[in-house]
Amino acid sequence: MRVNVTDQNPALVSLINDYTQQIPLDANFFISFDRSNTVRGSSAIPFKSFQKFWLDPLFLTFPYLSIHRVVFNELVSSDSRNYALSRIDQGHLIVMEDSEFEPDKEIYRQSFEKAIAAHTAYEPELDNADDRGEVKSLAYIATKPLNFFASHDSRALRLLESPTKETIGLANVGAIEIYELLYYLRRMEMVEPEDGVNGLKMIYKYLYYLTKKEKQDNPQWGEFYQLMDGLYASEIQKSTGKPIPYRSS
Repeated sequence: MRVNVTDQNPALVSLINDYTQQIPLDANFFISFDRSNTVRGSSAIPFKSFQKFWLDPLFLTFPYLSIHRVVFNELVSSDSRNYALSRIDQGHLIVMEDSEFEPDKEIYRQSFEKAIAAHTAYEPELDNADDRGEVKSLAYIATKPLNFFASHDSRALRLLESPTKETIGLANVGAIEIYELLYYLRRMEMVEPEDGVNGLKMIYKYLYYLTKKEKQDNPQWGEFYQLMDGLYASEIQKSTGKPIPYRSS
């Protein structure tokens, strides 16, 4: 998966300007990164490290993270599910329920779901598992409406980056990717100065700089950080609302 270090992402700029906006998360944000089946010689990141370097800083930084009920139900790993459940119980993770919509809004939600599903492998009539979480999340986001969907799913990201989104209720919905949040967490000093920064660097390398092709397409961490700074540092300086850095918490 390629990182974009040449163009500003309006969704990330919006999040920089107001980090307290609600951010719906895809299931892959809770599942420990594992490329062992696709990249020879690689091992999955242990959940303990995944939690320390990814999930905990994410929840330390953003106050209104959310997950669709269907996505939560699809978390089969006990570590992922228990972590999400503990955050829900603590009031740190919002559960997005389709049942919260009034009947008139529910009609809109169903129409969005049908339109979005037409571009995925999900079929509402069958309620099959393929792309169900992404479709349900995006239909909820379009109905609410919300501004973002944070995902590492290539199909969902392509949909949000394509002109098609203008016709299926997602015109104002932007995609937030993991590498953009890795940059934001580092830039806002939301992790421990040494161990935590190395953890973010490790995740970046694992997801975006592991294969020969990725090393051709993407910059290494230090260059990535500088290029992202070139795109977003001025926006961060202008922002009047910033999370409290790790060292001050």
